[in-house]
Amino acid sequence: MRLRLKKKYIELGEIVSLVFESLDSLTWQAGQYINLTMPDVPPVDADRLFTIASAPYEKDLLITTYIGTSMYKRRMATLEPGDVIEADQLGGDFIWADDGRKKLYIAGGIGVTTFRSIILDQIHKNIPNNALLLYAGKNERRPFVKELRAAAKKDPSLEIKDYVETRLTLAQLLADVPDVFERTVYLAGSQKFSEDLGEGLIQNGIARNQIKYDYFDGYVDIEY
Repeated sequence: MRLRLKKKYIELGEIVSLVFESLDSLTWQAGQYINLTMPDVPPVDADRLFTIASAPYEKDLLITTYIGTSMYKRRMATLEPGDVIEADQLGGDFIWADDGRKKLYIAGGIGVTTFRSIILDQIHKNIPNNALLLYAGKNERRPFVKELRAAAKKDPSLEIKDYVETRLTLAQLLADVPDVFERTVYLAGSQKFSEDLGEGLIQNGIARNQIKYDYFDGYVDIEY
């Protein structure tokens, strides 16, 4: 499928948001990802998966990411409104499920993009998130803070707890969320961030199938 860039802007610090419109038929579920191909980049480096930060009702695809030094990201930084890129591999099962349990959303830095999509989608559909969001990261690496706080005011079932400039550890998580074992856990962030907390919870007795992961490959574990 083809995507055309509508606008690009700095979200926060080194974090950039790109808004694409699809030139072909496109539907997705909140929390899913898509593969974007950058033109003029060698095939081995030309593709990367991104979580879609926008909710489906917003129609356009919002991709929010760090613009780093890789060839891929350098090319991405040069995209201008009107440019067309190729996309494929739309999918993923990191979606809200009505499984009878409360949710625990855990975001490390840029991992919050997937929760923006899920939270806004639930509110749009008038379905309570029934969730606690733990949002960890450095100030300059935590986008959408004001938007998420505004969302929590609209959805009384959504609570947000911030961990700013401090590492969210397993011990802190267990202390702050004593009913974690009764929740479905959604983990999104760097692979180390997600695995450390997820495997720690499993070792403490939570069922493996109660945890959903959304790894952000290639990101160094510096959300804290």
